[in-house]
Parts: sequence; C-alpha cells; structure tokens
Amino acid sequence: MNKQKLFVFRISKGNKPGNPIGRCPLDYSKIKKVINNLDQNDIIPIDYDNNGHLVFIFNELWKNKTLRQGWGIKDLDLNQTMNQWIEKYMYSGKIFWDTDISCDEAKGRWNILRRITMINKGDILLIPKTSSSKLNDYFKFTVCQVENEYYFDYPTQLQDFGHCLRVKNLKEYKYGHNTLNRSDFGTPYIWAVTEVRNYHSRFDRLKDFVQSEYSVSL
Repeated sequence: MNKQKLFVFRISKGNKPGNPIGRCPLDYSKIKKVINNLDQNDIIPIDYDNNGHLVFIFNELWKNKTLRQGWGIKDLDLNQTMNQWIEKYMYSGKIFWDTDISCDEAKGRWNILRRITMINKGDILLIPKTSSSKLNDYFKFTVCQVENEYYFDYPTQLQDFGHCLRVKNLKEYKYGHNTLNRSDFGTPYIWAVTEVRNYHSRFDRLKDFVQSEYSVSL
C-alpha cells in the first residue's frame, strides 16, 4: 500500500496569479491563427467581479466537500493529452479571459495544474488562508483528506473552477507556534498545487504537524 502524500493546495480566489513559464513542446502556429481570426463578438470575458464565484467555491468546499481549483474553463479537463490541453487553454483563454496566451505560458500552467491528477485517495491537503467561516482567512488554514481523485466538472454558469477533488475530514487551525505559521507556506509552496517533498526545508515541520495534530501517518 502506498503511503499518503502531502500537498499544499492554494485555492484560486480571484487574486492575481503567478505566471509559471514552461518550454513549448510543439509548433502551435495553427491555433494562434485560429485565435487571431476570432471575431470580437466571440470574445466574452467571464465577469468574476459579479458572478459570485467566491461564494460558490466556499459552499462547494464546506457544504459539498468538493475542493475546486481555478483555470478550469471550458474544455480544460486535465485527463487529456498535454498537446490538446495547451491548444484549448490558449483558445479558451482568449474567449473567456480576453488574454493572449503564449504556448510557453500554457505549458507552465499545465505543469502546475497537472499535479492535481497526481493526488490520490487518502492524500492530505494543506489549504492556506481558508477556514469554515471565510474563504479568505488570514488567521487560519484548513487540512483535509482526499476521498476521491481528480475529475472535471464544468460549472456552466460560472464558466470556471472545473478542476475538482472530493475531500473529507476538514479541520481548521489557527496559525501559530503550536500549529503552523504563515511563513511555513512560503516558497516553494506558492503555486496552486505543490507536493511537500522530503528534501524541502520545512518537510519535517509540515509532516510532524499532520501526524501529531491531524492524526494521519505519512
């Protein structure tokens, strides 16, 4: 039986994201031509300021036990080939975000989000700055366990946040010396999903916390 793994999972909440850059694997000049030929009427950016996505993400987590991640717009199921995903990310990004996405940028985002598919049933997730009372809580963090592995569920009204994990045993903790500090979630845990590896400087601290306070052996 494989041992449970530990991940830091940062929920996309509408804050300005990082911009991971990868190395473009193929020539995507054809899809760029398709994008350049889009009519302005084809481009309908998502209205994040007024679509209620924060309430939706919060309720999905705490009421439905579904942890959702952003960059999950139309046709971006991660269970497709990398080349297909990159092409669709570039295309849908223009339609839903009115953003010109390079292949290198798309590959960088793929590299990060693809990690969600490597999360298995039983793995432990540390979710910074989130609690049962606030999606954006700068005084608490949440720990949960994966019940079912990655699936894509596109919410047509919101048009984003289609990347999903079913979770259980949600518990919240206050930041502090007896638990974990905000700084424990700094580099290298700044991306949407990062596995806590044994060569990381805070590996033992995060692992010991989960084993002693969340009572799961890693």
